[in-house]
Amino acid sequence: MGAAHPNQPRIANACIAISRANAAIARYVPGMNLPAANARFRIAIHRVQGCYFAHVADLPGCFSRGATEVEAVENARTAIRAYLWLARLLVDDAATVQLEISA
Repeated sequence: MGAAHPNQPRIANACIAISRANAAIARYVPGMNLPAANARFRIAIHRVQGCYFAHVADLPGCFSRGATEVEAVENARTAIRAYLWLARLLVDDAATVQLEISA
């Protein structure tokens, strides 16, 4: 695996999901401003099977997990930075391939 890009946020754990990217990025059309670096985001904390999940309500498909509520919130900060970093990269980029698949 290659070295990470210096401006790329480090993802705290493998359970952070950035899904439904097309729907989320569609909100950030060219010419529209992305949220500022100091923007605030609402999160919902859920306890499931002995760990905590944080769902970022303002960013579809943005989740994190942690062993504690505090860890889930800290991981959510990282997930938000990764989500916005990806949104900024993809905002002007045309999709290479678009597929429709079943779960």
